Amino acid sequence: MRKNKKSQAEIVGLVIIVLLITIGLLFVVKFVVLREPSELKKGFVHSELASNMINVLLKTTTDCKGSSVTELFQDCAAFNRIDCEGIDSCDKVDETIEMIFSNSLEKWNKPYEFSAYLVGSKPIIEKSYGKCPRNIDRESKTYPIPTDRGTLFIQLDICG
Repeated sequence: MRKNKKSQAEIVGLVIIVLLITIGLLFVVKFVVLREPSELKKGFVHSELASNMINVLLKTTTDCKGSSVTELFQDCAAFNRIDCEGIDSCDKVDETIEMIFSNSLEKWNKPYEFSAYLVGSKPIIEKSYGKCPRNIDRESKTYPIPTDRGTLFIQLDICG
């Protein structure tokens, strides 16, 4: 009989240890895994997203004589000499931007504002999606592109 009681006590001890480990894991899941990301992390993610989107956009090759979006931007800002089968470089770059953003940021439901401008003149291209008021947090990235008429700035603001 003593042997049975001893093994029953060991089993009860193992059950208590398993229960304590399970409760500990539940606390870890609740307070570590399921917690909201910090504001700093959100800002970093949006900043990197804006930077990466502009990098991808500018390095994209189009079907317009194998020109990159950067080359089309430069031509659009300066002389608009590249002919893309009846479409000028400004319309082609606008079409490409629309396709890239609609298949990424808009599908992810990320509000944004995009513009390409020369200092001192009106924007060459502007795009936006969703509500992006001035008083809301936004992460912005701006890339300069040299052109014959000055520096063209490509800016993407991701709101959130």
